[in-house]
Amino acid sequence: MIHTDDIHKLSEFRQNAKAHLDRLHETGRVEVLTVNGEPRGVVMTPAHYEEMIEKATLADSLAMIDRSMKEIKAGRTHDAKQAIREIADELGLKLDR
Repeated sequence: MIHTDDIHKLSEFRQNAKAHLDRLHETGRVEVLTVNGEPRGVVMTPAHYEEMIEKATLADSLAMIDRSMKEIKAGRTHDAKQAIREIADELGLKLDR
């Protein structure tokens, strides 16, 4: 959640960049930078960025697992060996086994 204290003009950020970066490290929050009153960018610590990426990656993985489980429950799956044989046949490939 963005606090109103965390919204700053880009020009003010440029003038006091070190103070802003120090505050980011102390609070762990992000800052929204504005130009002419419109949000134009977000600044965060590398640790916060990494945490956000890890959470997004986990969310993507969980969504893929959820979709896969729904496919399995709906019976829309194939035996792996059979699927490989069918793909090889379609491509005109001969399998050793």
